[in-house]
Amino acid sequence: MFSSPPHIIFKFPVGIEMPQGPPDGSLFASSFNWTMDLRVPVTIATVYATCVHIANRSRSHGTPPARFARTQLFKWLVIAHNIFLCVYSAWTCLGMTSSLVGTIIESARGHERSSSSGAWRGLCSVNEGIWSRGLSYYGFLFYLSKFYEIFDTIIILAKGKRSSLLQTYHHTGAMLSMWAGIRFASPPIWVFVVFNSLIHTLMYLYYVLSGLNIRVPKAIKRALTTAQICQFVIGGSVALAHLFVYYFDTGMGGYTSCLTNPGQTFALFFILLYLAPLTYLFVGFWIDSYVLGRKPVTKFLQARAQSFDLRP
Repeated sequence: MFSSPPHIIFKFPVGIEMPQGPPDGSLFASSFNWTMDLRVPVTIATVYATCVHIANRSRSHGTPPARFARTQLFKWLVIAHNIFLCVYSAWTCLGMTSSLVGTIIESARGHERSSSSGAWRGLCSVNEGIWSRGLSYYGFLFYLSKFYEIFDTIIILAKGKRSSLLQTYHHTGAMLSMWAGIRFASPPIWVFVVFNSLIHTLMYLYYVLSGLNIRVPKAIKRALTTAQICQFVIGGSVALAHLFVYYFDTGMGGYTSCLTNPGQTFALFFILLYLAPLTYLFVGFWIDSYVLGRKPVTKFLQARAQSFDLRP
């Protein structure tokens, strides 16, 4: 059922225990605790943003690419980078979707009250729901992948281009958003992992085709931009709905809120605040490019288009 959230979840998230990480023996499981230290994403994000700012100041219009960036080896390394992220994103999307569907079906069938309450139990329960059945594993790896995606910016800088403010904001915010969702085991983080991995699969596939000089029709570019906007709007709405959900907990013998501690709420609000300006910029770009039939008219949107390489 839906109701107003309990007041306790709006307190400051202090002293919240670390959630159970990926299964022992799985990839990078031993690094879960230390990478969940707040100093790790904050330090990397700060160094990243600072280095990009310094690199941008050394570039002007017409700055030539680095010598290595003009070689065939560089071209194929970029293609390999995009293929890796495309395949990894597809693997994450399929793995999370399979775990998600299996958990919802099993929870709904085995629930004594109603199938809908059982489904929400599968989405919300940290101990018995999707978190312990896949999200702690796929979500943690997805968090780590946000650090690797910095190479997207390195490629842009190597080509002699300036990295846009949005590009820097996008990568910095993704690191911190995924950290918050995984550190506090916030149930809505499954939305971000599933939706974002799907969009990244399509986006990096587009980059692979472009790198191989395969022309992509304008309609495909428009559909990809539309899918990115839908990811923010629909995904954010579904994530926000978790704030008002109550499901019947058979262990407690009563209804309990989907979000049970301030950390889970903090992660949700952090991600929503991060998505708001991204949505605004994508919508503005879509209108300028596909409705008004012109290229983005502001420097900020021009930089956004350059970063994602989606101009018609």
